[in-house]
Amino acid sequence: MHQQIEEQEMIERYARNQLAPEERRAFEEHFFSCEECFEKLQATERFIAGVRDAGARGMLNSGIAGTAPARTWRAWMLPTLAAGYAALLVSVVFGGWMFFSEMPKLHRQLNQASADANAQRETIAALEKQVASATQAETNVPLVMLQATRDAQAAVSEAVLPEGAAHLVLWVEVPAGKFRSFRLKVETSDHRPVATLDHLQRNSYGALAASLPAERLQPSEFRIMLTGEEPPPASLLAEYRLRIRRP
Repeated sequence: MHQQIEEQEMIERYARNQLAPEERRAFEEHFFSCEECFEKLQATERFIAGVRDAGARGMLNSGIAGTAPARTWRAWMLPTLAAGYAALLVSVVFGGWMFFSEMPKLHRQLNQASADANAQRETIAALEKQVASATQAETNVPLVMLQATRDAQAAVSEAVLPEGAAHLVLWVEVPAGKFRSFRLKVETSDHRPVATLDHLQRNSYGALAASLPAERLQPSEFRIMLTGEEPPPASLLAEYRLRIRRP
Protein backbone atom coordinates (compact mmCIF):
# COMPACT_ATOMS: atom_id res chain seq x y z
CA MET A 1 0.00 0.00 0.00
CA HIS A 2 2.86 2.43 0.83
CA GLN A 3 4.39 1.98 -2.62
CA GLN A 4 1.03 2.69 -4.28
CA ILE A 5 0.54 5.80 -2.10
CA GLU A 6 3.97 7.16 -3.02
CA GLU A 7 3.74 6.36 -6.74
CA GLN A 8 0.26 7.93 -7.12
CA GLU A 9 0.96 10.90 -4.77
CA MET A 10 -2.19 10.02 -2.87
CA ILE A 11 -1.29 12.07 0.24
CA GLU A 12 -0.98 15.33 -1.75
CA ARG A 13 -4.07 14.55 -3.84
CA TYR A 14 -6.07 13.74 -0.70
CA ALA A 15 -5.03 17.01 0.95
CA ARG A 16 -6.03 18.90 -2.23
CA ASN A 17 -9.33 16.95 -2.48
CA GLN A 18 -8.40 15.44 -5.85
CA LEU A 19 -9.05 11.75 -5.11
CA ALA A 20 -11.97 9.83 -6.55
CA PRO A 21 -14.51 8.67 -3.94
CA GLU A 22 -13.27 5.06 -4.09
CA GLU A 23 -9.62 6.13 -3.72
CA ARG A 24 -10.53 8.51 -0.89
CA ARG A 25 -12.33 5.76 1.09
CA ALA A 26 -9.44 3.32 0.59
CA PHE A 27 -6.86 5.93 1.62
CA GLU A 28 -8.83 6.94 4.72
CA GLU A 29 -9.14 3.30 5.81
CA HIS A 30 -5.36 3.00 5.54
CA PHE A 31 -4.02 6.25 6.98
CA PHE A 32 -6.23 6.18 10.11
CA SER A 33 -4.44 2.94 11.08
CA CYS A 34 -0.99 3.99 9.77
CA GLU A 35 0.89 6.44 11.96
CA GLU A 36 3.46 7.21 9.25
CA CYS A 37 0.87 8.16 6.61
CA PHE A 38 -1.19 10.09 9.20
CA GLU A 39 1.83 12.24 10.13
CA LYS A 40 2.70 12.82 6.47
CA LEU A 41 -0.87 13.93 5.71
CA GLN A 42 -0.90 16.36 8.63
CA ALA A 43 2.43 17.85 7.53
CA THR A 44 1.19 18.16 3.93
CA GLU A 45 -2.04 19.84 4.97
CA ARG A 46 -0.12 22.33 7.16
CA PHE A 47 2.26 23.07 4.29
CA ILE A 48 -0.51 23.62 1.72
CA ALA A 49 -2.44 25.78 4.17
CA GLY A 50 0.68 27.89 4.71
CA VAL A 51 1.23 28.33 0.98
CA ARG A 52 -2.40 29.30 0.45
CA ASP A 53 -2.21 31.80 3.28
CA ALA A 54 0.95 33.30 1.79
CA GLY A 55 -0.77 33.55 -1.57
CA ALA A 56 -3.80 35.25 0.01
CA ARG A 57 -1.53 37.82 1.69
CA GLY A 58 0.19 38.58 -1.64
CA MET A 59 3.55 37.28 -0.40
CA LEU A 60 4.09 34.95 -3.34
CA ASN A 61 3.47 37.52 -6.08
CA SER A 62 4.61 40.69 -4.32
CA GLY A 63 7.48 41.17 -6.77
CA ILE A 64 5.12 40.97 -9.69
CA ALA A 65 2.42 43.15 -8.16
CA GLY A 66 4.92 45.96 -7.59
CA THR A 67 4.74 47.11 -11.22
CA ALA A 68 1.58 48.65 -12.56
CA PRO A 69 0.14 46.88 -15.62
CA ALA A 70 0.72 48.86 -18.74
CA ARG A 71 -1.17 46.71 -21.18
CA THR A 72 -4.42 44.77 -21.05
CA TRP A 73 -2.79 41.35 -21.48
CA ARG A 74 -0.76 41.85 -18.31
CA ALA A 75 -3.95 42.25 -16.27
CA TRP A 76 -4.84 38.57 -16.74
CA MET A 77 -1.35 37.17 -17.41
CA LEU A 78 0.17 38.15 -14.04
CA PRO A 79 -2.43 36.38 -11.85
CA THR A 80 -2.09 33.31 -14.05
CA LEU A 81 1.69 33.33 -13.65
CA ALA A 82 1.36 33.84 -9.89
CA ALA A 83 -1.00 30.87 -9.55
CA GLY A 84 1.30 28.72 -11.68
CA TYR A 85 4.31 29.77 -9.62
CA ALA A 86 2.48 28.91 -6.40
CA ALA A 87 1.49 25.48 -7.71
CA LEU A 88 5.07 24.86 -8.90
CA LEU A 89 6.44 25.93 -5.53
CA VAL A 90 4.06 23.57 -3.74
CA SER A 91 5.07 20.66 -5.98
CA VAL A 92 8.82 21.31 -5.67
CA VAL A 93 8.79 21.78 -1.89
CA PHE A 94 6.47 18.82 -1.35
CA GLY A 95 8.62 16.63 -3.60
CA GLY A 96 11.75 17.66 -1.70
CA TRP A 97 10.07 17.00 1.63
CA MET A 98 8.96 13.55 0.48
CA PHE A 99 12.49 12.77 -0.78
CA PHE A 100 14.26 13.73 2.43
CA SER A 101 11.63 12.05 4.61
CA GLU A 102 12.24 8.79 2.72
CA MET A 103 16.04 8.97 2.90
CA PRO A 104 16.40 7.29 6.35
CA LYS A 105 14.20 4.38 5.24
CA LEU A 106 16.19 3.99 2.01
CA HIS A 107 19.45 3.98 3.97
CA ARG A 108 18.09 1.28 6.30
CA GLN A 109 16.99 -0.84 3.35
CA LEU A 110 20.38 -0.42 1.67
CA ASN A 111 22.24 -1.36 4.86
CA GLN A 112 20.02 -4.42 5.35
CA ALA A 113 20.55 -5.53 1.74
CA SER A 114 24.31 -5.11 2.16
CA ALA A 115 24.28 -7.13 5.39
CA ASP A 116 22.23 -9.90 3.73
CA ALA A 117 24.64 -10.02 0.79
CA ASN A 118 27.65 -10.27 3.14
CA ALA A 119 25.99 -13.04 5.13
CA GLN A 120 25.19 -14.92 1.92
CA ARG A 121 28.79 -14.62 0.72
CA GLU A 122 30.07 -15.92 4.07
CA THR A 123 27.66 -18.87 3.93
CA ILE A 124 28.71 -19.74 0.37
CA ALA A 125 32.41 -19.50 1.33
CA ALA A 126 31.85 -21.83 4.30
CA LEU A 127 30.00 -24.36 2.13
CA GLU A 128 32.72 -24.24 -0.52
CA LYS A 129 35.32 -24.86 2.19
CA GLN A 130 33.35 -27.86 3.49
CA VAL A 131 32.98 -29.29 -0.03
CA ALA A 132 36.69 -28.80 -0.72
CA SER A 133 37.58 -30.55 2.54
CA ALA A 134 35.21 -33.42 1.84
CA THR A 135 36.51 -33.78 -1.70
CA GLN A 136 40.11 -33.82 -0.53
CA ALA A 137 39.32 -36.37 2.17
CA GLU A 138 37.52 -38.66 -0.30
CA THR A 139 39.93 -38.37 -3.22
CA ASN A 140 40.84 -42.08 -3.14
CA VAL A 141 37.54 -43.73 -2.26
CA PRO A 142 37.92 -47.52 -2.61
CA LEU A 143 35.55 -49.19 -5.08
CA VAL A 144 34.76 -52.86 -5.61
CA MET A 145 32.83 -54.44 -8.48
CA LEU A 146 30.63 -57.25 -7.21
CA GLN A 147 30.22 -60.50 -9.12
CA ALA A 148 26.94 -62.32 -8.72
CA THR A 149 27.11 -65.91 -7.49
CA ARG A 150 25.02 -68.50 -5.70
CA ASP A 151 27.83 -71.00 -5.57
CA ALA A 152 29.58 -71.19 -2.20
CA GLN A 153 32.80 -72.27 -3.96
CA ALA A 154 32.82 -69.32 -6.40
CA ALA A 155 35.43 -66.59 -6.14
CA VAL A 156 34.75 -63.89 -3.56
CA SER A 157 35.07 -60.19 -4.42
CA GLU A 158 37.69 -58.49 -2.28
CA ALA A 159 38.15 -54.91 -1.19
CA VAL A 160 41.04 -53.34 0.71
CA LEU A 161 40.05 -50.42 2.94
CA PRO A 162 43.05 -48.11 3.41
CA GLU A 163 43.58 -46.24 6.65
CA GLY A 164 41.37 -43.16 6.84
CA ALA A 165 38.83 -44.37 4.27
CA ALA A 166 35.32 -43.25 5.21
CA HIS A 167 33.33 -45.17 2.61
CA LEU A 168 33.44 -48.15 0.29
CA VAL A 169 31.63 -47.87 -3.05
CA LEU A 170 29.89 -50.99 -4.35
CA TRP A 171 29.50 -51.24 -8.13
CA VAL A 172 26.75 -53.66 -9.12
CA GLU A 173 25.85 -54.66 -12.67
CA VAL A 174 22.04 -54.94 -12.72
CA PRO A 175 20.38 -57.77 -14.66
CA ALA A 176 18.00 -56.64 -17.40
CA GLY A 177 14.36 -56.63 -16.34
CA LYS A 178 11.30 -54.61 -15.42
CA PHE A 179 12.54 -53.08 -12.15
CA ARG A 180 13.23 -49.34 -11.86
CA SER A 181 14.46 -49.26 -8.25
CA PHE A 182 16.45 -51.73 -6.19
CA ARG A 183 17.53 -52.66 -2.65
CA LEU A 184 20.93 -53.86 -1.44
CA LYS A 185 21.00 -55.71 1.87
CA VAL A 186 24.36 -56.36 3.52
CA GLU A 187 24.83 -58.90 6.29
CA THR A 188 27.65 -60.88 7.86
CA SER A 189 28.35 -64.50 6.98
CA ASP A 190 26.37 -65.53 10.08
CA HIS A 191 23.36 -63.41 8.93
CA ARG A 192 23.79 -60.40 11.22
CA PRO A 193 22.48 -57.24 9.46
CA VAL A 194 25.04 -54.58 8.54
CA ALA A 195 23.23 -52.13 6.24
CA THR A 196 20.22 -51.85 3.92
CA LEU A 197 20.18 -49.42 1.00
CA ASP A 198 16.72 -48.78 -0.50
CA HIS A 199 15.43 -47.06 -3.65
CA LEU A 200 18.67 -47.39 -5.64
CA GLN A 201 18.46 -46.59 -9.34
CA ARG A 202 20.64 -47.35 -12.36
CA ASN A 203 23.25 -44.75 -13.25
CA SER A 204 24.11 -43.65 -16.79
CA TYR A 205 26.09 -46.91 -17.23
CA GLY A 206 23.08 -49.05 -16.32
CA ALA A 207 24.67 -50.13 -13.02
CA LEU A 208 24.14 -49.37 -9.33
CA ALA A 209 26.70 -47.41 -7.33
CA ALA A 210 26.11 -47.58 -3.57
CA SER A 211 28.22 -46.23 -0.72
CA LEU A 212 28.73 -48.08 2.58
CA PRO A 213 30.27 -46.57 5.74
CA ALA A 214 33.72 -48.06 6.18
CA GLU A 215 33.30 -48.18 9.96
CA ARG A 216 30.67 -50.93 9.55
CA LEU A 217 32.94 -53.09 7.41
CA GLN A 218 35.40 -54.81 9.67
CA PRO A 219 37.80 -57.38 8.15
CA SER A 220 35.59 -60.39 7.45
CA GLU A 221 33.31 -61.84 4.80
CA PHE A 222 29.89 -60.39 3.95
CA ARG A 223 26.82 -61.53 2.04
CA ILE A 224 25.05 -58.97 -0.18
CA MET A 225 21.59 -59.49 -1.70
CA LEU A 226 20.15 -57.47 -4.61
CA THR A 227 16.34 -57.17 -4.69
CA GLY A 228 14.14 -55.48 -7.29
CA GLU A 229 11.70 -53.09 -5.53
CA GLU A 230 9.61 -51.20 -8.09
CA PRO A 231 7.30 -52.14 -9.63
CA PRO A 232 6.07 -54.69 -7.09
CA PRO A 233 6.15 -57.47 -6.22
CA ALA A 234 9.75 -57.37 -4.96
CA SER A 235 12.04 -60.16 -6.13
CA LEU A 236 15.54 -61.35 -5.23
CA LEU A 237 17.73 -60.86 -8.30
CA ALA A 238 21.27 -61.77 -7.25
CA GLU A 239 23.59 -62.55 -4.35
CA TYR A 240 27.20 -61.50 -3.84
CA ARG A 241 30.04 -62.35 -1.49
CA LEU A 242 32.50 -59.70 -0.36
CA ARG A 243 35.66 -60.02 1.72
CA ILE A 244 37.04 -56.92 3.45
CA ARG A 245 40.74 -56.57 4.19
CA ARG A 246 42.70 -53.75 5.76
CA PRO A 247 46.39 -53.10 5.15
